[in-house]
Amino acid sequence: MKKIYIVRHGETTWNLEGRTQGRMDSHLTELGLFQARQLGKYLAKEPIDVMYSSNLDRARSTALIIGEEIGLDCHFHEGLAEICFGIWEGLTFDDIANQYPKELDIWHSTPHLSCIPEGEGLKLAQDRICAAVDEIVKATGDKNVLIVSHGTIIKLYLQAFLNMELSAFYKLKQQNCALNIIEFKKRSPMLVKYNDTSFMDIMIEGGAIGKS
Repeated sequence: MKKIYIVRHGETTWNLEGRTQGRMDSHLTELGLFQARQLGKYLAKEPIDVMYSSNLDRARSTALIIGEEIGLDCHFHEGLAEICFGIWEGLTFDDIANQYPKELDIWHSTPHLSCIPEGEGLKLAQDRICAAVDEIVKATGDKNVLIVSHGTIIKLYLQAFLNMELSAFYKLKQQNCALNIIEFKKRSPMLVKYNDTSFMDIMIEGGAIGKS
C-alpha cells in the first residue's frame, strides 16, 4: 500500500522572530536541527523508498538531516517551495500591521480573497503544490514517498485533498517538523496521520524536550 509522508521543515530563526519567510530563507535553529534529527530517527522505522524536498534552504537542510537517518538521497522540486508572500517577506507581524493594515485585514478575514502585493495568492499556490505532488506520485509508482515542504503550502495541499474550501485556510495547522501521512487504500487515498509531533516527546538525561 503506497504511502506519502509529508513533513514541514524544522524551526528557523525567522520562525522565532515572527518574520514572514515565504521564498526568503533563514537558517534552522538549534531546536530546528534537533527536530529534524528526531524526525529522521522516527522515520527510519518507516518503509520510505524515495525522498523529495522543496529547494528552499530550510527545507533542504531538514531533508538532508532526515536523509542521513533514513539512508536516502533527496530530489529537490521547486513546486514544493513555500508560497510567495511578496513584499511581506522578511517583515514581522507588527511591521505588516503598521505598513499594510488593509491587506492584513483581508488576509485574516478572507484569506482566499487576499492579494498580497507581489505575492502568489492561495489558489495559485494550491494549484502548484497539487500539481507537484501529483507529478511525484505518478513518477514513483508503488513506492512510498517522503516530501519535505513548508507550513502554508502543506496546509493548502491538505485542504485540496480534503475538499475543503480555501476560505477555511485557518482551520488547519502545521507545526515545525510535523508529520502527515496519506495511505492509498483501495477505495480512496486516506489521511491517516495529521500534524503529528508526538515523536518529539523524549527524555534526555532525566529532562523532557517537548514538542515545538
